[in-house]
Amino acid sequence: MFKDNISTGNVVKALVGGFLGTLAFTLMGKFLAPHLIGHSMDVAAIIAHMLGTSESIGLMMHFMVGTIVFPIGYLLIGYSRLPGSGWLSGLLFLIPIYLIAMTVVIPMAGKGLFFHSMPMSMVALMGHMVYGIILGAIVGTPKKNNA
Repeated sequence: MFKDNISTGNVVKALVGGFLGTLAFTLMGKFLAPHLIGHSMDVAAIIAHMLGTSESIGLMMHFMVGTIVFPIGYLLIGYSRLPGSGWLSGLLFLIPIYLIAMTVVIPMAGKGLFFHSMPMSMVALMGHMVYGIILGAIVGTPKKNNA
């Protein structure tokens, strides 16, 4: 199934889309979040705190997951199964990831469910949505086989 639905070109597009989506997500947390909630949202710092490591390791982990893990997961799970054009399927793929982050990862980092903050959880939702839209738009819509 993998080879029938996903080309090498799509893998490259997914990795590029994942990198650009992660970059947008990170920059939104740094530059947009302060205007919306009064302070930045530093994902690298959250990951570093959770893993007990440095912020540079947290940033590398953040970019590794966003550039490699989620895009490959999208190609395997969401790309040809989710409805709509590429941008919509990318967005739909990221909604459960956001929910897992807010109910499992963020509490593991000691920040509580949904950061104990509606504004912070909404900024995180916006970041995940933008990431998904970028990833899906760059990968594109799968071609339908007329077999």
